[in-house]
Amino acid sequence: METARSERTRQWLAAHSLDTEGDPDDAARDLMPEIRGDEELSAAEKLEVGLGLLEILNAYWVLVELRWFVNATEDEALWDTHWQALREYLEQPRPSEAVLYSLWVDWFEDIATVERAFHEVLGRDAQRLGEDDEGLQRRAGAVLKVSGPVPWKLKYPVYQLAAEHERLRAAVFGGVLYSFHDVYGSLEIQPALELLDRLDLPAGTEHLAELREELAAGHANQHHRD
Repeated sequence: METARSERTRQWLAAHSLDTEGDPDDAARDLMPEIRGDEELSAAEKLEVGLGLLEILNAYWVLVELRWFVNATEDEALWDTHWQALREYLEQPRPSEAVLYSLWVDWFEDIATVERAFHEVLGRDAQRLGEDDEGLQRRAGAVLKVSGPVPWKLKYPVYQLAAEHERLRAAVFGGVLYSFHDVYGSLEIQPALELLDRLDLPAGTEHLAELREELAAGHANQHHRD
C-alpha cells in the first residue's frame, strides 16, 4: 500500500541523497534515525515521513522506531495520526504483516501499552462490527488473530461482540487458540469454553477438539500447565 505519504518520503530521501536499497529492515535501521534526527522536520512531519517509509519498505523495524517516537511524545495529535494510519494499513485486502507483528510482540505484550493499543486498533470499533464495512471486518479479523497477549478482561467483551457475526467467528477462535498457545497468552477457562460453544464451529475444525480438551482439563496456557 502506498499513499501520498510514500511520495512525500521519496522526495525527502532524494533531497538527502538517501535510498531504500538492500534488505528492508537494514534500510529501516539506517533511515529511521536520519528521519528522527532531521531538525528541519516538525514532529508531525517526522511521523508522516516515517509512515511513508513503512509504506515503501513494509519493514518491522520502521514500526519499532515509530513506537519509540510516539511513546516519547505527549502530543495527542501525533498519537491519533499514528493509530489512524495503522488502522488503515490493517484494513487493506492484505493487512500489513509488519503492523500485525508489531502489534503482537511490541504493543500487546507490553502491559504499559496494551490497553490503548487494543482499544485503538479494535476495541473502539467493537460495537460497529455488524456494519457493512469491509475494511473494518478485515481489520477485526486480523487483530483478533494476534490478540493472544491482550489481557482477557480487555479482549473478552470484544470477542463476545465479534462472535455474534458469522464471518468473524473463525478469527475469534484463532484469538482463543493463540491465547492458549502464546507464551504471554491471557485466557480464562470457563468463559473461553462457553465462547467456543457460542461460535458453533464445525466439529472437524482443526485444533478445536484439542483446545476443548486442554481447557476442560484446567489448562489455561500450554506453557504454564500446573
